[in-house]
Amino acid sequence: MALYQRAVFRNFLTIFLLCLLSACAPAAEFTPDISVSIEADGSSRELTIPAGSTVRDLVDLAGIELGVVDRTEPSINSELFDEDSVRVIRVEERFETEQVVMPFVSRTIQNESLPTGEQRLIQNGANGLEEVTYHVRIENGEQISRTRVSSIIITDPVEEIIMIGAQSPFSSVDISGRMAFLAAGNAWLLESNSGARRAVVTTGDLDGRVFEISPDGEWLLFTRQSETDINELWVASLDDDSGLLLDLRVANIIHYAGWVPGDADNEIAFSTVEPSVTAPGWQANNDLQFLNFETSGDVSSPLVVLPAREDSQYSWWGTSYAVTSEGSLFAFARPDAVGLVDQGSDDLEILLSLTAYQTGSDWAWMPGLSWSPDGELIYTVDHAEQPDSAQQERSPIFDLVAIEVDSDDMNVIAESVGMFAQPVVAPDGSQIAFLRAFTPLQSDISAYELMVATPEGAALSLFPPEGAPGLTPQRIAWSPTSDTGPIIAFIYQGDLWVVNVLTGEANQLTGDGLVTAVSWR
Repeated sequence: MALYQRAVFRNFLTIFLLCLLSACAPAAEFTPDISVSIEADGSSRELTIPAGSTVRDLVDLAGIELGVVDRTEPSINSELFDEDSVRVIRVEERFETEQVVMPFVSRTIQNESLPTGEQRLIQNGANGLEEVTYHVRIENGEQISRTRVSSIIITDPVEEIIMIGAQSPFSSVDISGRMAFLAAGNAWLLESNSGARRAVVTTGDLDGRVFEISPDGEWLLFTRQSETDINELWVASLDDDSGLLLDLRVANIIHYAGWVPGDADNEIAFSTVEPSVTAPGWQANNDLQFLNFETSGDVSSPLVVLPAREDSQYSWWGTSYAVTSEGSLFAFARPDAVGLVDQGSDDLEILLSLTAYQTGSDWAWMPGLSWSPDGELIYTVDHAEQPDSAQQERSPIFDLVAIEVDSDDMNVIAESVGMFAQPVVAPDGSQIAFLRAFTPLQSDISAYELMVATPEGAALSLFPPEGAPGLTPQRIAWSPTSDTGPIIAFIYQGDLWVVNVLTGEANQLTGDGLVTAVSWR
């Protein structure tokens, strides 16, 4: 009986405690509803939804389907509060393509063969056509943005070119052969006399790296600026006014491209570089390649004579070349050597080792090259030693020398001429024209005078007159023939000049101050 009473008591106590705990527990939290509005597809309505719901919950409750790019305000995961408003925004994205006219530009060119003020249209302008694609975003039927994403040029605009007369007061000079000169990015041709010039290339983008008339006088080889590369190699016909231009499909020419005389028609040699974002803007390949072209525009695949190489301290800067008048031998020049190219073995035969001049900057000095007509001598510049100097790489002494190809013997033609002497041999080999620095020991910044010398070393100053400013470094050009004696063409203060070697008479041929290169055949 006592056991039974104790069991009943325990059960009673358990029930009492449970009731007590139940009474002490908080009542279940009450979640009220909130009232919100939603606007979609042009209509709006009020809905009741439990507090704490999100915009997504409201959209689902309203039975609204959202597209992939549709959005809401506020955003889909935002919490809602009483009397909030939600807006569903229908979004449409599409691409639209349209053709846009590219207006041509007009450019004027001075021509000293026309009377001052006279104008002549030498190229009609034409608009180009561009196909442009836009990304269009539309929200609730209203265009929000229209962004240009791509374009394709269907037709390039053609520049209108107007020639304006700027006849100069200079006396007309007879011109033997053909003389081409580069002015303001355009190529011009003089024939018969200097009073009549003819436009050859009027694109305005010739960079002057290469500018050379072919040995037969029929073509002009030149480089043009490029949108994708450093430049491009082209040729232009000089035989008529057709304006025939041929793209040789070769790019990045810095130090050398030239004609190869010989049996092959229209053969060109060239050396390339690779563009670089670091100074000087390229990494030289130091290669040598050949190609041929046809007047139809066909261009052969390049033939590699020297593969890309890095065999000197200054390989990054590059190598220049020069070919004999028969096209049989190539000489090379680089900052530390002058020599011959062995086209059969890819080797270089060094005839003159040079102490590379330390410029202290991001450029390197290279000696000029010129062959004698018989192919027996190479005229160049030697970086000579400075007595009692511990830094011969900084020696300021540069001598004009002739190297005998067969024996490697070197003869000094003129001492201390300056680093930019740039010798050029006369067509008959009787004289060498070169530049001599006014201040030979500072020839990197000095002005120069035009000199001629015989192979034996007798030198004569031709230009400028005493007391006049000097010339800037350049490569001059000899006349092919002349009844009045050999004539040299050169650039002085931006204008084209000629000087008669026998009489010393100098004549200015242009007056616009824009000339940067000359070639004469």
